[in-house]
Amino acid sequence: MITRSDLDRSLRSAVEAASAAGGVLAHGFSSSDKGARAKGHPNDPVTAYDRRAEEAIVRILTAEHPNDGILSEESAESKGTSGSRWIIDPLDGTNNFLAGIPHFAVSVALAVGNDVVLGCVYDPIRRETFTAVRGEGARLDGRPIRVSGRDGLGGAVLGVGLSHHPRRRAEMIEQLAPFLSRAGALRTLGSAALDLAYVAAGRFDAVWYLSLDDWDVAGGGLLVEEAGGRLTDLLGATCRDPRRGIVASNGRIHAEFLHALG
Repeated sequence: MITRSDLDRSLRSAVEAASAAGGVLAHGFSSSDKGARAKGHPNDPVTAYDRRAEEAIVRILTAEHPNDGILSEESAESKGTSGSRWIIDPLDGTNNFLAGIPHFAVSVALAVGNDVVLGCVYDPIRRETFTAVRGEGARLDGRPIRVSGRDGLGGAVLGVGLSHHPRRRAEMIEQLAPFLSRAGALRTLGSAALDLAYVAAGRFDAVWYLSLDDWDVAGGGLLVEEAGGRLTDLLGATCRDPRRGIVASNGRIHAEFLHALG
């Protein structure tokens, strides 16, 4: 059981760690050699700055919470002994980072057992800090945020996550057809964490992905829920495995969105 003081301290640690990693990324963004190499797939690169940002996060979290486990995109999982686990993505939007597109983020979340209790998504270029604590709402730079008030797909601003896997990408493009004449705008920005944060802040009305990992969703998903939105799998059920796809929305258009997906 996590106490109120532990939760406050953990949130401060999350913000500190995300900010430190963001500083590493902001510095590396202008570098001509980012040390990129292919990871599991040619379209899924990792850079030297992914590693350096991860090291900055882990250094802070292990110093302040030595008994907690850590699950990160770039390293083997550390189990810990406290029952709490940090879920981190040190650089969400690596392809943008490599291409010189200033749209990427750091995501740090804390889970107690299977429940994410706090999350932080930090945009180091815009210096925007999105935070959420379970049961206490979502914030942007300390100010409360809410999902949009749109109640239909007509005119909606939708975020689309195109996979780096060609087959999944083709499948997603096929699923776009019902939205082409109904949505106000379709955007594929290249960072799932920021897409979810933008739903929480009312910038997007909904986003969907065919497949993500825990570190892509943990922080941003809590932001959506705490801002009054809804996060499910592609069938509208509780999202237990983001690798099977997610839909996040303001809640009001969720059923219509899922129906359009078929």
